[in-house]
Amino acid sequence: MSRELSEPFDVAIIGGGPAGATVGAFLARRGRRVALLEKAHHPRFHIGESLLPQNLPILERLGVAEEVASIGVYKPGAELISPDHDARHWFGFGEALRPEPDHAYQVERAKFDEILLRNARKSGVIVREDCAVTSADFDPDECRLTYEEDGQSGVCRARFVIDASGRDGFLGRKIAARRRNRSHNSAAMFAHFENVPARLWTKPGNILIFWFEHGWIWIIPLQSGLTSIGAVCMPDYLKTRRGSLEEFFLDTLRLCPKAWDGVREARVASPVRGAGNYSYTAERPFGDRYLLLGDAYAFVDPVFSSGVFLAMNSAEMAAVSVDACLKRPERTQAILRKYQRRVDFAIERFSWFIYRFNTSTMRNIFMAPRDFLKLRNAVITVVSGDVTAPGLAWRLTVFRLLFNFFRLIELRSTRLWEIRKRGMQAISRPEHELAEKS
Repeated sequence: MSRELSEPFDVAIIGGGPAGATVGAFLARRGRRVALLEKAHHPRFHIGESLLPQNLPILERLGVAEEVASIGVYKPGAELISPDHDARHWFGFGEALRPEPDHAYQVERAKFDEILLRNARKSGVIVREDCAVTSADFDPDECRLTYEEDGQSGVCRARFVIDASGRDGFLGRKIAARRRNRSHNSAAMFAHFENVPARLWTKPGNILIFWFEHGWIWIIPLQSGLTSIGAVCMPDYLKTRRGSLEEFFLDTLRLCPKAWDGVREARVASPVRGAGNYSYTAERPFGDRYLLLGDAYAFVDPVFSSGVFLAMNSAEMAAVSVDACLKRPERTQAILRKYQRRVDFAIERFSWFIYRFNTSTMRNIFMAPRDFLKLRNAVITVVSGDVTAPGLAWRLTVFRLLFNFFRLIELRSTRLWEIRKRGMQAISRPEHELAEKS
């Protein structure tokens, strides 16, 4: 039995996470007829719980800022903890070159994503949950998405398709040549905990980031007494796993005494989950009447909490670009190339730091107590999500020169790091999640 969606739609969106819900809401407010097909039913668990200050203006424009604040933990900044340094180093968002907003929120994604999806529906988007897209066909005059819903098949027709299916990358895996990024290779394990003591934080609400031998660990305070804890590790270490994923995860936390000291008495309150190689990109984010958005296009690493921001920021830009394409189809290629340049520019600003985050050189620079030329403020500006602030570009150039200078001084450790990185092979692709061994 066919369950056809009413037609015609201007845009069909695959995926109802932050990217899909955001672009859908903005397009609907521009008068576009939009259908959104989401395979799950909200609320549902998702990782990526730490927002950036530059998320907040987008939430304001969507009209959900107060609702998100009500379910979030106030986040003034981040604390970095190194095994090689006695003191912690605190980065406050209020120290950015443009320090407004000067905070963000830590959120449970199940609640956050539901707010955004509900807002898309309120904005006029036709939302279908428990609706899995199974194929996409592109004809000269329309796009056809075939989907399964309640055991029945249906077809959604639209002039344009946006793939916002996240790491699933529905179109990215089928027609846009998704590739693993060999410049950065990592995987993660994570869970929610209860009874993590408040003494672990010097400033309540901060995200805590601990370096350790095989990568880094996040600790994020959430509402309802929950704490999100995860370890992002190199694949050569993950290959040493024996036993269950939960046992391996706890053993990994023990390898970082400064983190383990704060969580040893806590209780695991959710299944331990895993995700394969984090870093990937599609060959390009657009094609003939389709666009890849957010994680469906590219993802680097969660260390600077950039995933949700980049998804929502690119979604807002995508709404303007796709609307322009529908108005002037003959200019589609030029419009989307301009869109790609802006998206790639933002990703590059984050990824330069991310690719080098686990090096001893970056750790030593980040943990240095001194600052000059407001280089520290420039780094905080980037990790707050502001990639275009006045005075940012030249300061980042100086920072990179400084990094390369110290990298030469620490040549031995640099060589060891490069040898280890070159010798690593991915343990999985992004779509192959780490599974519990039986």
